[in-house]
Formats: sequence, structure tokens, C-alpha cells
Amino acid sequence: MLARFITDTINKEQEFLMQAIDDLTVSDLRWQATPEVNPIGWILWHMFRVEDTWVQFFIQNNLEIWERQKWNEVFDLPLRDNGFGHTPEQVSNFPTLDLAKLLEYGAEVRTGTLDYLTELDFNEFTVIPRERRPNITVADVFRQIVGECYQHTGQIAYIKGMIRGANAFPSDYTAPN
Repeated sequence: MLARFITDTINKEQEFLMQAIDDLTVSDLRWQATPEVNPIGWILWHMFRVEDTWVQFFIQNNLEIWERQKWNEVFDLPLRDNGFGHTPEQVSNFPTLDLAKLLEYGAEVRTGTLDYLTELDFNEFTVIPRERRPNITVADVFRQIVGECYQHTGQIAYIKGMIRGANAFPSDYTAPN
């Protein structure tokens, strides 16, 4: 039941995300309100990388999809980078990634997450996947993923609103059902 709730929650977030990124331009993906603010393209990449790291590497002790499917080579980016600790200069100099390819990587990550959740038994939520991190259970990881996904999706929608003002979303925009 808990796995189903988390699945529904992250599927709903995905709907919000797809609405927020609909019709973004390359310029929108790169736009920064100030040099210290993360642009939409960087936020998207970071979201997908962090979910991949948490589920594939941290919980399951697998190679990340980023490495397994050679997405790091597709984007010509480092193997072990997910954006944590990036300086404003690194964020400003982050390459503009092809949105379609980035979304393809994100879809692979989300599929991996949902496949894992499908097999997860309720009692496995209390498992501590890494002995060196005894304070983090599988449930804690999913709480973090859900929180970060909604937080970053909200940031993306807000930035899109800053860029486009009243025209950020169509006049008939409604929250996904």
C-alpha cells in the first residue's frame, strides 16, 4: 500500500513537471535570474541524476542508469556528478542539454524507480541499505525523492513564470487530474 502511494505521488509529480516544461525553449532552459540561481535545464538534470543515484546506487547497490546506459557519454558529462556542491560558476557554465534526450534519460530513471517500487514489500521500507549511513532507510530515501521532485518542479514552474509572466501557462491551465 505504501509503495502504491509513493508510485501515485511521483506519477502526479511527473504530470506537474511535464506541464511546467511544456514548450520551453533553449533560452528558457539557460535563463538565470541572477548568476547564483540554477537554470531550469540544470535543475532538470539534477533531479534525474539524484533520483538515479538514490534508487539505483544507494538503495539497490547497482550502477546508476547514467553509467549503465552511458548517458554520461551522450551528454559528455562526468560519471560521478549530480550537481551537489556545484559552485555558481559551474552552474553558469553547465552545458545546455538537449531537452528531448534529457527527458529520455529522466524517463529511464523513473521507470527504474517505479520498477523497484513494484517489487518492494512493505517491510523493506525499514531496511537500511548502507551500513555507513545507518540513519537512512529505504522509506527515508523515498521521502527525500518525493520532496525534492515536488520542490524542483515548483522551482521550474516559478522560473518559467519569471521568464514569461502571465503567459507562462495557458489561460485554460488546470492542475492535472
